[in-house]
Amino acid sequence: MKQAELRNEEQFRTYLSESIDNSRVISDCISRCRRVQKHEGDLAEHFHKDQGRTLLDKLSYTLEDANQGIHPKHSITITGRKGLRSIYEGTKSLNHAVKRYFEYLSYSGKDLS
Repeated sequence: MKQAELRNEEQFRTYLSESIDNSRVISDCISRCRRVQKHEGDLAEHFHKDQGRTLLDKLSYTLEDANQGIHPKHSITITGRKGLRSIYEGTKSLNHAVKRYFEYLSYSGKDLS
């Protein structure tokens, strides 16, 4: 099942290509954003509501949290052989991708209302 496209996805891809010259890294970033959007709702709406702070808080998960057995606040399933360490690494990569999308929205000044 194909995940819904991000708003302004092609422009976001172009924005990323200005600082990243690896098409795989760009595709991975977009895929991660789509994944978060599938589970947590429209990323542009999150940005419009509070600059994405609430969502980024849900995607904040530290190594200390993982080591203490604390589960993340988000609803995204992350699997791996390293248990909570895999969840930490996966959450960190999702957080980074969403931050890049929010940076793009801020930089581009897109009117999302």
